[in-house]
Amino acid sequence: MSHPYDMGEKKKASILGPTLKFKGELTANEDLVIQGQIEGSIKHSSTLTIGEEGKVKANIEAEHVSIEGEVQGDIGGDTSVVVKETANVDGNIYSPTVTLREGATFNGKIDMSGKAREEESSPPKSRKPKNEPAAKADEAQNDAKEEKKQSAGAA
Repeated sequence: MSHPYDMGEKKKASILGPTLKFKGELTANEDLVIQGQIEGSIKHSSTLTIGEEGKVKANIEAEHVSIEGEVQGDIGGDTSVVVKETANVDGNIYSPTVTLREGATFNGKIDMSGKAREEESSPPKSRKPKNEPAAKADEAQNDAKEEKKQSAGAA
């Protein structure tokens, strides 16, 4: 029985052939099969398949991701990620549905909650170190003001 998110044989897709080498940001809105070598980033709004001959060094964002070849980078599937028997993945997977088939090689972590992706995409909060001499000077000024108020009230 096949996985419900696998692409059917009847579905048409664009194919980047095994002799293709691409560096940069790849974006697409149609089903895409990668058999070549991609380096950079992939942002996709449909089904993305990394074929058995595909070698990808990129972070991937797509609706559905199916991996049969090699991927080095983080994989974000809005709906699903399927790592097939022939796949070799070195990176983290972020998706609500993840399938690792027997025989696949995987090195990374899997997060199906969506929380880690949100934390990684938000900018880090910068912590400014306290300037101790300035903080002590401010404290001394506040103490002096408080003493003046108390002595004025006593008179």
